[in-house]
Amino acid sequence: MRQLLLAGFVVCSFLGIAQTGVNGGITMIKGFGTPKAYPGIHLGVEIPRDDQVSYFGRITGTLSNKNDNVRTVNVEAIDPTTTFPSAKTIDYETKMNYTNIEGGTRYYFGNGYDYGWSAYGGSMFMLSINTVRAKFGDYDQSLYKLPDGFTDKGRIIGLNLGLNAGVKNHFSFGMLYFDMTLAYSLYAIPSNSLAAGQSSANGGLFTPLTFSFNLGFRKDLY
Repeated sequence: MRQLLLAGFVVCSFLGIAQTGVNGGITMIKGFGTPKAYPGIHLGVEIPRDDQVSYFGRITGTLSNKNDNVRTVNVEAIDPTTTFPSAKTIDYETKMNYTNIEGGTRYYFGNGYDYGWSAYGGSMFMLSINTVRAKFGDYDQSLYKLPDGFTDKGRIIGLNLGLNAGVKNHFSFGMLYFDMTLAYSLYAIPSNSLAAGQSSANGGLFTPLTFSFNLGFRKDLY
């Protein structure tokens, strides 16, 4: 939510630019090989270079999904000389969400950027931040601790390259659009052990290839 508020301030900074388009709507993100989609919302700006080409930026935030696979971790005795057993196994569940910041270029086919019906497509770069949270089973925290580097929260930060394509139509009240994005993580860096264990290949929630579907409204400021 804080990222979306920041996006609102960024949008306001563009209001003085002629013909800036301000947009927002709903988003659904689906990772390749993961069972659940992530619902969310997006906010963005779009600035035309001319009637056929524009530059866009968008920030998306989603709700969290829970991993149905319960995992285990060994907690360790703070003082193994007085605590028995010196280690015990507990269950934990994880959940993850998306915050994506993307920008790129669009090329319009049809009536162009600011009139009528058009299709559009182009390339984009995306910074993705996946926040991972864990809920651990009960254990006596006065006697046991999690392994070093293992916490209840982590992040995966990815640099993504992708393609964006969609359609739009202008009406008297503004513009409606629907587009799709295919993105692949060139780099994905986990912040700790919890985040590092979220690969979908190991039954986790993170996958480097994602699809997103966006439906929204754009208002052009002249």
